[in-house]
Amino acid sequence: MFGTAAAAYGEIARLAGGANAIAARAKALVATDPVQALYLTNIALGSEPTDVASLEARLAALRALERRSGNSSERGWLQAGIRDAEAKLKR
Repeated sequence: MFGTAAAAYGEIARLAGGANAIAARAKALVATDPVQALYLTNIALGSEPTDVASLEARLAALRALERRSGNSSERGWLQAGIRDAEAKLKR
């Protein structure tokens, strides 16, 4: 009825200091909480879809999750996300 939470990502990013600030926090969380890091990159990229720091943080989080995954379906989803992030970084 009111849309998704993603509609507010731009405003959340602005309040948090921008995509680069969120990406820095996401990078810091990759080793200890890659899921949280991935959520943060969703917000950062929702506000700035081509932000390099956010894409790098997303890639690191996806790779960390892939290394930990024991589920082939989950690994496939993560590998698709990795390919997508890598492709966006090459642009």
